Amino acid sequence: MSTYGLNDVYGVDELEATGSAMVEAHERAHDLGNWRPVGERMRVASCRLCYQLVWIVRPPGEQTWHIGGNALEAHCER
Repeated sequence: MSTYGLNDVYGVDELEATGSAMVEAHERAHDLGNWRPVGERMRVASCRLCYQLVWIVRPPGEQTWHIGGNALEAHCER
């Protein structure tokens, strides 16, 4: 995998939040699909099996991305 220019497209904080969300979802047996943008400050992915959601969000005025979603609170239902 080439990482040349990766920080020009995605910030390190965004990549770290995405990675954390993916790990937490995987620990609960979720199989996340593609990440989709919802505006400039939010990304969302759903489990391919049970359709529960995971998201990362950066509140206005903050540089830190936060993770959340119902897929991080329960195991995959399938």
